[in-house]
Amino acid sequence: MPLSNFDKYYLNLPPLDRKNDFDQFWEKAVAAAKRHSLDAELTKNGRRSSSRFTVYDVSYRGFTGTEVTGELLVPRGKKKPKVIIYLHDYNSFPQHPQQHLDESAAYLFATMRGHGNITKPAEGEEKQATPGYMIENILDRDTYYVKAVYIDLLRSVDMLRLVPAINCSAIGVMGKGLGAAAAVFTAAYSDRVAALALDTPAFCHLSQSQNIAKSDATAEINEFVATVRGKKKQIKENLSYFDAMNFSNKIACPVMATVGFRDAISPPECIFSLFNHLQCEKTIEVYPEEGNTAGGAAQFKKFITWLVEQINK
Repeated sequence: MPLSNFDKYYLNLPPLDRKNDFDQFWEKAVAAAKRHSLDAELTKNGRRSSSRFTVYDVSYRGFTGTEVTGELLVPRGKKKPKVIIYLHDYNSFPQHPQQHLDESAAYLFATMRGHGNITKPAEGEEKQATPGYMIENILDRDTYYVKAVYIDLLRSVDMLRLVPAINCSAIGVMGKGLGAAAAVFTAAYSDRVAALALDTPAFCHLSQSQNIAKSDATAEINEFVATVRGKKKQIKENLSYFDAMNFSNKIACPVMATVGFRDAISPPECIFSLFNHLQCEKTIEVYPEEGNTAGGAAQFKKFITWLVEQINK
């Protein structure tokens, strides 16, 4: 790869485009979310449990009191473990290969709203059609789908505090793609987040990524914009409230991120737009010859090891 391409990625530091009421918008949203009862429920799942982890099906109330689900894995024989939260990417599915998990921590694998029935395609099958959630209420930032995703993950921190078997004094949060953007938001608005792992984060520097990213999320938004050309400016302004880059000044905990220079889904220049704005302790794992799966299973295990070390300091 030419040196100029490396510079294009590494040196990308666009100005933030937060609106004047950005902070007030999110402070109001967080306060409103906390007024809803969590109604948390945990049910032991014997079929999913193993000799290493007891697995619980979890549900609680997220944005506007809507039910959110996930799985909580608690290590057997470990008293009051710290916990790591993981959120998958858009139009993907929650997966948690137990062999890659460190038994010194508990894990909440949250399910992004609307994704409860999405499963991994069998070998040879085509990927599922995009669900269309990214344009749900996109003209109204108060009820937009991505706002719900962000608030849902933040509320998972409050839900975990109700689980007596785990220790929530220091939480690790990890996300993939849009899940990583939600993880950034959660770290920005919860002082319990002690470490943040960002696996090829998406929804960064949207004014650029909407023009170059090849993701399902990007395509859904761009296809909608093409049908409502008179609303393009409004949509662009609304999206700025959800751009992960615009939360960068609120991140105080250590961050580890990944980037693949051949990634068309989470463009590397957009990932660096977020990473370069972070003013915390940070590191980025660079994969020049890889795409959106940068680092694969080995990198996932490295994230887990790093998060466990950070939350147990």
